[in-house]
Amino acid sequence: MSADRLETIFDSLADVTVTIIADFLGVSLGGVPVAIALAQVGVTVFPVGVVGEDPAGHQVLDALHAHHISTSGVNRIKKYETPDRAGNELIHDEHPALLNLVEHARKLASASEAVYVCDYGIGAASPRVLNFVKSNRCLSERAVAARSPQRLVDFEQLTTAIATQEELERAIGIGIVGDAKKLSAACKGVVRELNLESFVAIAADKMSVCSGLRREFSIPLGWEPTTSDVDVIGAILAAALGSGAEVAEAAELAGIVADGILGNRSSAQRARREDLRNALGANKAGRSR
Repeated sequence: MSADRLETIFDSLADVTVTIIADFLGVSLGGVPVAIALAQVGVTVFPVGVVGEDPAGHQVLDALHAHHISTSGVNRIKKYETPDRAGNELIHDEHPALLNLVEHARKLASASEAVYVCDYGIGAASPRVLNFVKSNRCLSERAVAARSPQRLVDFEQLTTAIATQEELERAIGIGIVGDAKKLSAACKGVVRELNLESFVAIAADKMSVCSGLRREFSIPLGWEPTTSDVDVIGAILAAALGSGAEVAEAAELAGIVADGILGNRSSAQRARREDLRNALGANKAGRSR
């Protein structure tokens, strides 16, 4: 992929809106880091989810506000304790917050080019919630991507999905253990079962991308992603697809840009959009040498 083409796609992200339907698990996992990463690359972001009126909930809202991200889609619930880790489902089918959550998601998704679903089992981003959201066809002709460590195969009508190798093994019930042929077969199996346009598996320090059932390729990463990092890659992938990019273009851009964002997290100064754009050309030049 030429650096010029990647830079063109990156520039187009400023015209993309992404709705994130997410479980909020404090400020370091779930919806918050995903929303902040998208905002850093110039995407307009609408997070949808649930927090409590507790200190952890206020931290979530403060973190989003600090990056000028709208919280109109984040429901504040009394007597709800904002979780800090994945766990038991708290937002069940009869929860009073469910109706507002679905209404917010429908409204915001209708004004978006892409939707990213970040499901950690809390219930605000479950397969059932997504089914409710799309029942009025508000997700038609939009790129819909999902990450769900525990129940990926329960989702329907996605454009793409992303998972770690461990999550992929859990989804299909087969050990891969670094076997390239098994990884390829597993990725194709998920594409076939979920009727996806593409699927991305993160194994150690590379992305294995399956575009349909006939095209596969691998993209090296500059680091071994954490659980939260995988969501950042997935969300940038969704945004790039929403801009009209092809799968190969979107995946390569997501890997490079996520590296630029996450490689700077130890610094007090966040990565600037200009620096992330420049990294596209520098990365391609480095690979060609």
